[in-house]
Amino acid sequence: MEVSNIYHYLIDEISDPRVSDWPLMSNPFGIVLISLAYLSFVLYFGPLYMKDRKPQALVKTMICYNISVATASAVIFYGILTSGYTTHLSMGCEPFVISDDSMSLSMARWIWWILILKIAELADTVIFTFRKKYNQISFLHVYHHTVTICLAWIACKYAPGGMWTFIMMPNCVVHVIMYTYYLCACLGPKVQKITAPWKKYVTSLQLVQFTIMVAHTSQALQPSCEPTRKPLAYIYMSQVVCMFYMFIDYYRKSYLRKKIE
Repeated sequence: MEVSNIYHYLIDEISDPRVSDWPLMSNPFGIVLISLAYLSFVLYFGPLYMKDRKPQALVKTMICYNISVATASAVIFYGILTSGYTTHLSMGCEPFVISDDSMSLSMARWIWWILILKIAELADTVIFTFRKKYNQISFLHVYHHTVTICLAWIACKYAPGGMWTFIMMPNCVVHVIMYTYYLCACLGPKVQKITAPWKKYVTSLQLVQFTIMVAHTSQALQPSCEPTRKPLAYIYMSQVVCMFYMFIDYYRKSYLRKKIE
């Protein structure tokens, strides 16, 4: 009974009731299954399937995919921006309030779309697998994608509003730039030669994004700011700090070490 009480408390009592009937939001099992299916495919079944097969080019697939993700990121950025940040929300401590007014519901819907977009972005690794680009399926890559969909689900389930939505906007901006860069990289050797030097700046932009996320979320640690949602701040910040460390390690190994050599 104690376990069931804890489950009921976490899933029903402290969550946002407005999103409970939305797809994937009634309980965490859908996201858990998606995560397990993703990990199983990219770490075992995908490489096993491709073992005796030639790598696929998938150039047209990558072009369509990168355009779609970049466009979706831009649309969601605009949706979140115009669901409060152009009117009453600031970049300071903005408590999350459950409300049925149109602006609050609009924000919650856009945060749900963030979750759907993060699930769609798992296709990155699937494409790498079919192309046999296993060097790109690093621990950082897989960890980042898996953690991101979990954090997106937590955000939509427990705080799809207030200050907790701000960090989604720099993430969307970075993804517009990042997937535009990936798009250019698909357009042949001539374009790749032009865009290659910009790769390290895309990674730098991701590090700036993580810094902004931690700095903004740290406001929730103030005693007067979101007193009932401190655990959410600790979850966010701990994972973003982990990813910052892994990205900066990648940056150092990929760019600084090569420069020294």
